[in-house]
Amino acid sequence: MSGAVQHFEVAFYTPISNSNRGMELCRLANGILVLLISDPADTSVSCSLSVASGSHADPDEALGLAHLCEHTILSAGSKKYPRSSHYHEIVAQNGGSHNAYTTGENTTFYFELPASNDSGELLFDKVLDVLASSFKNPVFSDSSINKEIYAIESEHNINKASTPKQLYHATRLLGNPRHSFSRFCTGDFATLCEEPSLHKVNVKAALCQYFKTNYDAAEMALCLRGPQSLNALTKLAKKYFGDLPANRVRGPSRPPLKKRPSSRLASQDLHTRPPHSENSKQQVQAQDAFVSDTFNLVSIQSSKNPVLRLVFPVSHKSTRLTFNDIAALSENWCDFFGDEGVGSLAHCLRINNLIEGVVASVASFSAGNDGLILEFALTNLGWSSPQLIISILFDLFIPHLIHDKTEDIAQCLSELNCTDLLTFLYQGAEKSSMEMCAVLSSRLLTVFETLDPECLLKGSPLIECNQNFSVIGDYSESAESQTWWIGRAIKFQNFVSEFVNRHNLRIVMLGNCSKSSLLSTVSSFSRTDAHYEFDYQISKVDMLSVREETYHIPDFTFCVPCYDMFLPTVGRKLGLIKQALQASSSQAQTSLLTVITRNAYLQSVPRLAGKNSNYELWVKEEESDLSFKSKSIISIEIVSKTIEACPFYTMCLEVLAQLLGASLSTILYPSEKLGYTYEISPSAKGHVRLSFTVSGFPEGVYAMVRIVIDQTKSLINSDTISPAMFRKARVAVRNKYEEAASANSTNLATLGLLIVLEEYMWPVEDRLDALEEIDIESFKAFCSEFISKPTYLNLFSQGDLSYTEEISAWLDVGLTSHLSRRPRNEPAVREPVTQTLDPGTNMFIRRSAFAEDPSSSIVYFIQIGDRDDAQMLSLTCLAEFLMSMTLVPDLRTKKQIGYAVFSGLRLLSTTMGLHITCMSSSPPEHLESQIDQYLAYMEHDVLGTMGEDEFQERYLRKFRITFEREGTTRPSGATGSAGSADLLAQIEANVHSGNLLEQGAAMRQHKRIRNQISTHRYNFSSDLEPADLSLLRSLTLGQFRRFFQDKISIYSATRSKLSVMVASPVSADEIAGKRLFLQVESYLKLKGLKIPSSELRAIVESSQGKPSTLVRGLFKFFLARGETLKLCNVILRELSRAVFLSFKPHSTNNDSAGVLHDMRKEVSTAVPLLEVQANHFRQQEFPAG
Repeated sequence: MSGAVQHFEVAFYTPISNSNRGMELCRLANGILVLLISDPADTSVSCSLSVASGSHADPDEALGLAHLCEHTILSAGSKKYPRSSHYHEIVAQNGGSHNAYTTGENTTFYFELPASNDSGELLFDKVLDVLASSFKNPVFSDSSINKEIYAIESEHNINKASTPKQLYHATRLLGNPRHSFSRFCTGDFATLCEEPSLHKVNVKAALCQYFKTNYDAAEMALCLRGPQSLNALTKLAKKYFGDLPANRVRGPSRPPLKKRPSSRLASQDLHTRPPHSENSKQQVQAQDAFVSDTFNLVSIQSSKNPVLRLVFPVSHKSTRLTFNDIAALSENWCDFFGDEGVGSLAHCLRINNLIEGVVASVASFSAGNDGLILEFALTNLGWSSPQLIISILFDLFIPHLIHDKTEDIAQCLSELNCTDLLTFLYQGAEKSSMEMCAVLSSRLLTVFETLDPECLLKGSPLIECNQNFSVIGDYSESAESQTWWIGRAIKFQNFVSEFVNRHNLRIVMLGNCSKSSLLSTVSSFSRTDAHYEFDYQISKVDMLSVREETYHIPDFTFCVPCYDMFLPTVGRKLGLIKQALQASSSQAQTSLLTVITRNAYLQSVPRLAGKNSNYELWVKEEESDLSFKSKSIISIEIVSKTIEACPFYTMCLEVLAQLLGASLSTILYPSEKLGYTYEISPSAKGHVRLSFTVSGFPEGVYAMVRIVIDQTKSLINSDTISPAMFRKARVAVRNKYEEAASANSTNLATLGLLIVLEEYMWPVEDRLDALEEIDIESFKAFCSEFISKPTYLNLFSQGDLSYTEEISAWLDVGLTSHLSRRPRNEPAVREPVTQTLDPGTNMFIRRSAFAEDPSSSIVYFIQIGDRDDAQMLSLTCLAEFLMSMTLVPDLRTKKQIGYAVFSGLRLLSTTMGLHITCMSSSPPEHLESQIDQYLAYMEHDVLGTMGEDEFQERYLRKFRITFEREGTTRPSGATGSAGSADLLAQIEANVHSGNLLEQGAAMRQHKRIRNQISTHRYNFSSDLEPADLSLLRSLTLGQFRRFFQDKISIYSATRSKLSVMVASPVSADEIAGKRLFLQVESYLKLKGLKIPSSELRAIVESSQGKPSTLVRGLFKFFLARGETLKLCNVILRELSRAVFLSFKPHSTNNDSAGVLHDMRKEVSTAVPLLEVQANHFRQQEFPAG
């Protein structure tokens, strides 16, 4: 704790939603950069620690070592806290959340906790001490290392089925083999067990050396956030992290920053140092990540919906542009090339039926190596001829728009600059404080190197015109400004010419390789990836030859993006935006002097502002919530009172949503850049209702709602739907279901539970059959009936309510007539219900996963009772709380049945219960058995040995404190570990803006209240129905045991339980055979022994998994090819050893529970397990609503 803390005077650019927070940047004596965030309104505390080292520092003999270090450093414990998983347990026991991740060049650890005391000791202090101790003196035990290698293997098995992970790994295959980016980075059994053994590398010794070399305090950044004062947070940082060891001496190499006046600081000038010295892993490597003499086209064989990814590497060494220029121009590139508005590249490709969508992004491959990524979701026509898409890009779009319209580009760049500042200024509060801390600590590692400290919250640099001293305004402000922006446009054109060209292009494809004309015209190598196990073709092609004549493409006028329709008044002048940004930043700097109490931030309550038999209007003012400054969110739900739910009508609404999306996307796309969002969705529950949600600046929201209403009315009441439009909408619906069917097995099992138990959640087969029945005439007939027959309107407006009445009136005239229609004898709206499982139910439903998914999953659901039963809900949430502390340690850490293991409350329409969800390479029947054993362990070893005092103090008191503090029966960390309790409320809208997932806490809260209004559950203060606080205050251990024994215990004859199993169609033998083939192939290449893949595959298959037979077959092959006997003996003896290791069970030491085998005896349930079909419950009558 010795040494002064150096405080930097930084005027952070700050959005309005953050202007109440105090922020300070400082550096501890050991070199750790620290960002402190004090927010008196926070009800949680957060911490994130980032280390400037990642997978690019892996040794070649142990790929994934950085990832293993991330896993092991906290799970293994420390000398001060030697108990394994102590960190994870203390966070879970106190209702917190934690996570960590490893990238190529940094590793970040973060957690979040309720801001509460624990028996007089500050909980935050306790967890900070546990966290910091692991970075001072970690204990890398053999058992922890083995367990975490298994966890990494399980994690990687999940990644294998992920399309984004596959595409990113395929991009690595095109990288420079002499650069660390080209290597596999996650790690698995092969790279962390078998290959180190072959190279005689001790993994534990390598891990200790990696930690010693890379986990240096001078290479770390810390972020602390909470309601404490900045002074208190400074003391916490110094106390717990000030003595982390710094192994190397850093010299000053940057200009000095201003010091904050303080008597604690030394008087000499304070020089900053770059977090990454000359020897740092984040320094630009000698080699570029991509070079011209390597492969430039790779295609993954897959039955998923086809994807085309165009990659344009950007090497900072090869250009004269500064980092700030590269960052700003790359962002501009995304805006132009990823635009989906009228006259865009995407618009042209869509109307020619080549693509379904496009995403433009910037990837950071390594320090000094970025990538401009243009990814297209293709139609079948687009997949069959990707060279046409490439030709339109290079021969039409870039020449006709980018290089021919300099003045238009200059004006657009000016608008984009204003929208960028405006979006940052008015961005909402983040969803998770710990996630934001993780982002900020990671950014801190690049402060002074690539990012000015003032721009830390923004995450990207400001261009010159945005500096306070600049006289440059927006494009139309003056001749001087116009000249400057034209110069900026020319710089952008040169940037595109330099990097976005055929010579610099890399192509990554995913789809059915046999149906792509491009692949049939190039010479390629067919291979199987050793780590992701996908088959692929890889080539080195002349990109100048990848073209197709575009003469048959109809004339198309390309236009620059235009945002004028949705710009608020304040966004039309750069000077006004700069003033507003300066005012917000100044407010943040003086917030330390402002007394802010949490009471000032108490949430307002929605109020009913209008109601009759046709509608209800709810409003929620947000005068004290800065996230809603100049912002509105409005939701509209139109519910049919008379049309009975059925699959046919559900699919009609889905087609209508796709038609609306297709007709609105190009019109509304410019709004996304300004932070507006929109979504259009039929009811997730399957009944006949259509909903819209729009957010953004109030006047823009009003304009967007009018556009949506008018377009809906036009589609329903006229003949504007052509057969081609209708056919395309049906195809889009089908593609959506095909994409959903290729999701991982956990998602399929989770949705399967809803389909089985919810009244109108029709099975996919029923939905697709109904889709086939719909023709354009029956669709129009449904639409006419939907809007002409009586409907009920739910309208909810939040934030700035300026246009609420106007929106209601526009709806009345244009669509719903809810104000003008006279009341008639109309039926009331009936909400769907959930199937109630009979007491004594113990059933399972088994389905197959996607063909390429190697993992299986189970959702083990125990139905407890009625959703409105406050007593049962309280007891169920308490059971969830107990399970959050025991499930992962038992099933994932000790028994290691899989990487994804979680449990929690599950709320259905009218019932609720507990779920345990597992994803694993083991069959789902094995997972069922393991969960049964866990529940028996919970009953006998946890509850059975617990005393009343322990129950009251360790569990019930903490749970009750959480409830009384937050007004909910769920711990704040439960959502992070178990996901949302109400899955139906989380189902993503069919059609939505591309930036919807970026919305923060404000949108999350709005959707919760919107759903409560829709279902007439008006408990607006909480996600859940009210709990029984009096029960929690008087509950005894005996009462809770009786609840557990009746409702949850496997020995209960009255328990109601249903499992949904989704099994991988790939057999264990197939997986083992494929992995053995890849392992042997990789090893033989390493040793320089060549064998055709077909010959090797035949030898592996004939060995039937027997190492001795395999080695004999290879020995015979190489001797017949003239290899020397001595060479064959030496190499094949090593191979035999490697194969033996791969077949040997991976287990931990004897002092821990086994990894691949069960440690407890099998248990038997009171009610035998019975398999049923998915339609079993649909043959029964659902209870009346």
